[in-house]
Amino acid sequence: MKLAKKLLMVGAAVATTAGLSIVPAEASSSTAAACWTFGNSPSFGTYGGQVCDNSHVMGWVKDTKADGYCVFLRVHYPNGYADGPWACPKNVQKNWDWWAPQGISSVSIEKIYAP
Repeated sequence: MKLAKKLLMVGAAVATTAGLSIVPAEASSSTAAACWTFGNSPSFGTYGGQVCDNSHVMGWVKDTKADGYCVFLRVHYPNGYADGPWACPKNVQKNWDWWAPQGISSVSIEKIYAP
């Protein structure tokens, strides 16, 4: 009887320990940021980065053409858009780390004439 009781207690301790080790792993995987990447290289610039938690953009843009235009990232969300810093002249790169007020639907590169 004593042996059966000891085995039962050891089994309960193993089950409790196993349960405790699983809970943090599940919690960390469910709270991990869901991210998607973006990027492209049209004729006037290049850009790339990622969006995490559907509202945090971390990206960069680089002007690749000496044409009098500056390039910048534009983040689109349901009720509008926001523009990142301008990169110009040619070979200048700007980084942008920003939180949108709503979920981000897309990210694009834009250009604006800046003589």
